[in-house]
Amino acid sequence: MSGIRTWWTGAALALLTAMPVAAQDKVELRFFTNFDGARVKLWEPILADFHAAHPDITVKLETVAGSGAAIYPDVLRTSMAAGDPPDVYFMWGGEISGPFVDAGQVLELTPYYEQYGWKDRFPAWTVERVTRNGGVYGVPYNARGMGFWYRTDIFDEHGLSVPESYDELEQICTTLKDNGVHCASFGGKFGWHPMRLLDYFIETSCGPEVHNELNQLTASWNQPCVVESYALLRKWVDNEWLVPSFLNISPSDARMPVYLGSAAMIIEGDNFEIVASGDGMTAENLDFFLGPTGHEPQRFHGYPEQWMIPEGSENPDTAAQFIDWITTPDVQQKHVPAFTSTAVKGVEPDCETLPHSCTWRQLITVDAETFPPTDQAFPKELMDGFFEIQDGIIAGRISPEEGAIMMDERAEAWKSAKG
Repeated sequence: MSGIRTWWTGAALALLTAMPVAAQDKVELRFFTNFDGARVKLWEPILADFHAAHPDITVKLETVAGSGAAIYPDVLRTSMAAGDPPDVYFMWGGEISGPFVDAGQVLELTPYYEQYGWKDRFPAWTVERVTRNGGVYGVPYNARGMGFWYRTDIFDEHGLSVPESYDELEQICTTLKDNGVHCASFGGKFGWHPMRLLDYFIETSCGPEVHNELNQLTASWNQPCVVESYALLRKWVDNEWLVPSFLNISPSDARMPVYLGSAAMIIEGDNFEIVASGDGMTAENLDFFLGPTGHEPQRFHGYPEQWMIPEGSENPDTAAQFIDWITTPDVQQKHVPAFTSTAVKGVEPDCETLPHSCTWRQLITVDAETFPPTDQAFPKELMDGFFEIQDGIIAGRISPEEGAIMMDERAEAWKSAKG
């Protein structure tokens, strides 16, 4: 009986040896993202090309779309806590990704940077922003910027031009309101979309140095420039410069008033030209400007997005191989619509079809003067308080003065809890 068992084992091994590699050693990578439906479609041919070039690897794309940083990190956190992490995942920078790094859940990537020469592939500022505690834990995906996108036809109709000061921006809002058009549209659900407007007010009222100190919690939030920033937010609501009743509107739905012409502006990322086109809005009627702050340097929202590999990935080397392939200039240049905001040097969109994306590339592929969105400067626990105060001011439940006091109390309590 033992002889038969030995013969069968040897035959089985011989059979396995003869089997194709694809059937024997095929690796499946779980690729976790926040892609919406339009972006998933853009990535389908990219993954098809990867599969054709790597028949021994299958990439399974999983996505949690529509919530921005409000839900996606929690879903990822749950999968890691359950011992079921993906192999590669999308993430923002700063304090959104920081807790994963601090908890030891992310692989430090220096060996792969050396193996693939990644450091020379991206602008230095993007690699610096995905570095934490002396280690590099991410590979830059996008280098993002945000500004005021506006309907050029509406501006032309009312004789308006790009503002060169905050006062001129208010004058534009007044003119638009007098003519039955809301100045801007935001989606308050999840908090991060109107946060962009408040961030702009803080940069304008407080200036770059104090704004940095507020983000770093080295300055008190209970100071006049913060009160002024909250007061500006309330002013835009009271003057009906913002589309009303927007607190429960999703950020994606907030685009509709701009598309329909009932609002003239929206603060969106550098990829809004493509997003709008995907929504059926012609980009010919869109342009953007950086919010005037009255300070030098004139900074704007800027941040990298990144690819990360969990410490618990079952296939870290294959995951790094996949990241290397999707960040190769030749691959990205072939699929430019999916990579118009890429952090990879030397990848350029078609400036005839995507003129605004080309302009953004010139702004963000150098060492740009930027400030991070607050939700990348603050940990989630502190952002919950930030959003609560922001929403209270928008709804009229909290005064600007009360908001500054409350935010300072939240900041001090968080620092005390963290030692």
